[in-house]
Amino acid sequence: MTSRAAVRAFAGGIGIVAGIVSCTIVAAGLLVALGLPAEGRADDPPPTTTTVAAEPRPTELVVALGLGDPVLQAGVVRDGEVILARGLEVDVARDLAKRLAIPRVRFVYVRPASRLLAASVRPWHLTIASIRPVRAASAGADLSDPYLGTDQAVVLRRGLPRLATLTDLRRKITCAVRGSEGAQAIAGSVAPRVKPILARSAERLLELVQTGACDAALVDADSVGQFVAGRGGILGPVSARVERGGGYVVAVTRGGPIAVSEVDRALARMRADGTMHRLARQWLGIDPARLRPLR
Repeated sequence: MTSRAAVRAFAGGIGIVAGIVSCTIVAAGLLVALGLPAEGRADDPPPTTTTVAAEPRPTELVVALGLGDPVLQAGVVRDGEVILARGLEVDVARDLAKRLAIPRVRFVYVRPASRLLAASVRPWHLTIASIRPVRAASAGADLSDPYLGTDQAVVLRRGLPRLATLTDLRRKITCAVRGSEGAQAIAGSVAPRVKPILARSAERLLELVQTGACDAALVDADSVGQFVAGRGGILGPVSARVERGGGYVVAVTRGGPIAVSEVDRALARMRADGTMHRLARQWLGIDPARLRPLR
C-alpha cells in the first residue's frame, strides 16, 4: 500500500468514527428534546407507586334472612336480629363463615322480603333466602353458583318400576298441583302424551298418587322429602327428577369485603366433601342432587 493510500484509509477511518460520534450526539439531543428520561442518572428521584389499602376482613359475617320457610330458615326475631336461627340455609351460612375464615355469624331479619333484593343500602354481607338468579337479584349483588337445585322430583305410585328416561315419563299419567312449578314442568319439559291431572292442593295430589289415579307426581325437589315422609307403604319411590335449570343462590353484596368467587369456592368444597349432601338429608329428608335426571 502506498503512503497516500494509507493516509486516505486513516483519514477515512477518522471520518467514520467522527460520523458515529456525531450521530450519537444528535440522537442524545433528540432524546432530550423529546423529553425522554436519561438512563443512569444518580440524581433522578425513584418512581412513585400508589398503594390501595385492601378492605379489612370482617370478624363477623352478617347474613340477611327472609324467614320464609320453616325448613330452610326459621328463628326468633328480636330488634331485627334473628336468634335461635335454624334451617338448611342457616347451616349453609354458618359453614360458609368457617370456610371464609370469619369467626362469627350474625343473622338479620329483613322486612319486607322485597328489601332483600331492592335495598340500595345493604348493611349485610350475604343474603340467603331462596333467591333465584333473576335480573332483580343481580341489580345490587353478585350471585353465587346454586347451593340447592330447584328441579322437580318425580314421585311414582306404588308398584310402578323406576323410570329411565324422559320418554318413559311422557307415557305415564302425570299430575301436579295446579299453578305450581310442577305443573309448569309438565307442560314445558315433560310434554306428556296423556293429559295430566292438576290437583287443587298437595293433599289431593297425594291422594291421586296413593290411589293410583296418577302414575307420577311432580313435586318441588326441596320439599319432596316432606311429601313422602312416613308414607313409604302407600307411595312408590322418589324415582328421579325433571331438570328445570337454575337453583337457589347466595347474593353477595357488591363492593363489600367478600368476593363472590370466594363463596363459589366454598360452596364447591361443601359439595365435594359431602357437607351439602349431609345438610340436605338432615333438613329435607332427601338430597335432590342425588336424584337421577331424566333426559
